[in-house]
Amino acid sequence: MTDIRQQIATQLDAYSTLEALKAAVREWVNTSDGSLDTLKKVLETHLDEGYDLSSEDWQQLQKQDLTFISDDATREEDMRRLQRYRETGDGIPHEQVAAWLASIGTDNESPCPR
Repeated sequence: MTDIRQQIATQLDAYSTLEALKAAVREWVNTSDGSLDTLKKVLETHLDEGYDLSSEDWQQLQKQDLTFISDDATREEDMRRLQRYRETGDGIPHEQVAAWLASIGTDNESPCPR
């Protein structure tokens, strides 16, 4: 498989919903020259749509400059956790997480909050 085709295959695997993938491919078909380079760019642009997050959620995450991994199992678990949070409101307060992170590497390292 050529490099560009392998990159596209990897991007396709990163999509968690068929609808998001369809929207990206539809855009490529309708608005591009049909090249694989353009498909790769369109898939990169639409990848975030594969996650079931509101635009406000994405804005907050983008402000934090987070990198998303494409491991399906990890993404599915994250989506279950997000859904559980949305349904119950249960979560770990920011202050507890910040204190834990600040303790990492110190003589008084705290356990991960649960």
